Amino acid sequence: MKRTPVSTLPRMDRYIPLIREFAARDELFHDAVARRLGLHSTDEKVLRLLGDKALTAGDLVAYTGLTGAAVTALADRLEKLGYVTRLRDAEDRRKVTIRAVQTRLREINGLYNGLHDAMEALLAKYPAGDFAVIVDYLTRTTRILAEQAAKVGGEAAPKQKARQGRAANSP
Repeated sequence: MKRTPVSTLPRMDRYIPLIREFAARDELFHDAVARRLGLHSTDEKVLRLLGDKALTAGDLVAYTGLTGAAVTALADRLEKLGYVTRLRDAEDRRKVTIRAVQTRLREINGLYNGLHDAMEALLAKYPAGDFAVIVDYLTRTTRILAEQAAKVGGEAAPKQKARQGRAANSP
């Protein structure tokens, strides 16, 4: 049985231009926030990923796909600017955890307030069942993106840690 390529399905004809614009607008928004803060866009994204968690440099390498050297340079920049702290493990001095400074993270989150409010108003228009579909779609899409990024980068897919609560007050 011959399978119809996904790219020829009518849904994909509608989906592809929408998701391209969505992805571009999302990227441009994060770039604008980073510029406003005087940060690299990758630095801002990693700070958002850190949230209130403490992660090792190795965790960040696995989670983001950045190289160890890039994570070290990123941590150096963010520490110098007062966005993160590093703490050596008491038992294994080679192990260092990186944690976002919460007051600085709240400053960043403040730049998302307008987007948060607009998205909250938009999502309020959807009944609970439709919202469940949106959540399911975003959850599965996030997993697919992580898997595909790892494939393109020639690495194993990053382990997604539970990030519940991280985005409770921001999209």
